[in-house]
Amino acid sequence: MTRDIRLREKLPAPDQKFLASIETFGWNVTNVFNKEGDTGPEWSYSTGLFHSYAHPEIIIFGLELRNMRKIVNNVGSAVKNGSRFKPGSEYFDIFTKYGCQFRDVSVDHYRAYLGWAIWFYERDSFPVLQCFWPDREGRYPWDPACSAAVVAQQPLLF
Repeated sequence: MTRDIRLREKLPAPDQKFLASIETFGWNVTNVFNKEGDTGPEWSYSTGLFHSYAHPEIIIFGLELRNMRKIVNNVGSAVKNGSRFKPGSEYFDIFTKYGCQFRDVSVDHYRAYLGWAIWFYERDSFPVLQCFWPDREGRYPWDPACSAAVVAQQPLLF
C-alpha cells in the first residue's frame, strides 16, 4: 500500500515536506550526495511519477547534483504533459547537447539506491528507469568502447 500523501500531519517535518511535494507537483526529487570518505558517483531519483502518472520512476548518476535534479524534473514535467519514456530508445529532448537512453532498473538494486521511494510505496511494487548519458562520441556505458570515465560514473542497474 502506498502512503497516503494527505495523511502526513503526525509525521516528522522532512516526511511531511516530501509528501507535500508529491501532492503539489506529482513527484519529488531526492539528491544523494557522497558523505566524507564515500567513493562512487552521486545520484538523483524521483518518487511519485508512478503514483501520479503511472510512469516509472527515474534515477540518474554521475553528473552534478543540481543538473541531475533538473534532468529528473524535466523528465517529470514531460511525463506530466503526456510523454512516456521507454527502455531502448534514444531521446534528444532531455539534455541540451546530446541524447540519453533509459533502461529498466532491476529490483535487486532498489534497496541500495531508492530509500525514499521504498518508504513511499511501502509494499507496493513500482518500476524505475535509469537515465543514461553518453560519452563525447555518443557511446553509452554498456558499449565496450565507451569512455572509462563515463562508465565509472554510471552503474549498470539493469
